[in-house]
Amino acid sequence: MPANAKAFENGTCTRPTAHPRPGSRHTGGDKVVSFDGKPVSSWTALGNDIRSTPRTARCRCRAAGRAPGDPARHAGRGRGRSGSYLGVESTNVFERYNPIRSVTYAGSMFGQVLTGSAKEIGSLPAAIPHLFAKNRSSTAAGQVTSVVGAGEITGDVVSASVGWQVKVDYVLLIVASLNIFVGAFNLLPLLPLDGGHIAVIIFERIRAWFARLRGRADPGLVDMTKLVPVSMGVFAILVVFGLMLILADLVNPIRLT
Repeated sequence: MPANAKAFENGTCTRPTAHPRPGSRHTGGDKVVSFDGKPVSSWTALGNDIRSTPRTARCRCRAAGRAPGDPARHAGRGRGRSGSYLGVESTNVFERYNPIRSVTYAGSMFGQVLTGSAKEIGSLPAAIPHLFAKNRSSTAAGQVTSVVGAGEITGDVVSASVGWQVKVDYVLLIVASLNIFVGAFNLLPLLPLDGGHIAVIIFERIRAWFARLRGRADPGLVDMTKLVPVSMGVFAILVVFGLMLILADLVNPIRLT
């Protein structure tokens, strides 16, 4: 389908839209296989390529069961908006996998969610100043939420005008993502988290190993009472941050777009 910035929030196109040759117009259900001569790996990657291309480019699609057709031209710089646009949108496709493929797919998704969770944990400090901003959804604060926000997002998904498969898919993804995030966060080497206790045990083993190398006695266990102030400080920070998240989700909830 030819690009048209008008299709994006009723914008206007600053240069004419080029159409594919007759008989090569793409329709719903087509799969984008390449953009500007590069293979397309995902919808997110396609969107990034489109927005970062400041010139006319070619988008090649493939209809179900057919080879890639003639390329459509991509044009589209919207007035008042940065980046380029292509007048298409994604659609949900459900496929059946055999048991082996299902395991590999689940492992791949787990890795993606775990990597994303680690990235979001690292961006938590940057999210705090934007929790109550009007544009929260488009900032780092839009990627973190409390149980209240997760419940609201789940409610939005359930009430959306989409098929039941899409609803089940997104609800399960939300539940799985929350569990993976909590598990990853719990492994941070901070007391009183489990990761903090693991870090203490590793420290004890390393200290005992160095003592043996020097011919000295095992210094024994770490005095945990000395670490209580550290644990209480971390706990207080987590409580304050959790309350801020809940308050932000109540007065400035994340808007799904």
